[in-house]
Amino acid sequence: MIRETPRLRAAALAAAALAAMALGAGAAQATQVFSDNFNSENGGVAANPYTGFANWTVLSGAVTLNEGAPCDGGSGGCVGLDGRGGGGSEFEMSNSISYGVGSLVTLTYDIAGNHHDCSVCATDDEYEAGFLFSNIGETINDVTLDGQDVGPIVISTGIDLFGTGFPLPFNDPWTTHTVSFTATDAGTIKAHFRSFSTDGVGPLLDNVSVDVTGGVPEPASWALMIAGFGLAGAALRRRRSAVAA
Repeated sequence: MIRETPRLRAAALAAAALAAMALGAGAAQATQVFSDNFNSENGGVAANPYTGFANWTVLSGAVTLNEGAPCDGGSGGCVGLDGRGGGGSEFEMSNSISYGVGSLVTLTYDIAGNHHDCSVCATDDEYEAGFLFSNIGETINDVTLDGQDVGPIVISTGIDLFGTGFPLPFNDPWTTHTVSFTATDAGTIKAHFRSFSTDGVGPLLDNVSVDVTGGVPEPASWALMIAGFGLAGAALRRRRSAVAA
């Protein structure tokens, strides 16, 4: 009979725990979440125009930081995608989010009409929402807009804004929208919004989030998993070579 000493049993259990922890770490690293409701911007004070965002960059035009009644739920902050001066705007995340092969990437955001007296509205607002991609030429699969299948898309310009301009009446209520895709290669994205409004009052944006779920674990996670399984194997080998009772 092979005798398993308490020390060997403890080593095996520790190695198994390390392997399990590595698997858990891989799963955790395969999911990233970004979210911003703009509530902490500018100390809660509205501004038009506003450029001092913690997580966003105004690439062109101007945007408004709104507070209170115009925003989702009637409180907190939100962004008007056409600030003082008009002429449209481009609004993008400042930092990139990574994804792996096979990752499901989902952008979720709330948007509403400008909610101004429409005597100042030139026409219904139009906007686009999507991503800035690091991988030109990558094919992304299972692209969906609000759950509706769009099919595969080849990333051609770096910025792929899904849709050619969604019309948005001035009194349109707050509505949640999603854009998602499955990656065929590892890369990075930034959420990107564009308004075509030219009258100084544009769509209102709030509660933006990006989720990256699944995909290949990070190299560090693979190394940790291999180390854990190696320790487990070594413990089993020592057990087999233990002195028979």
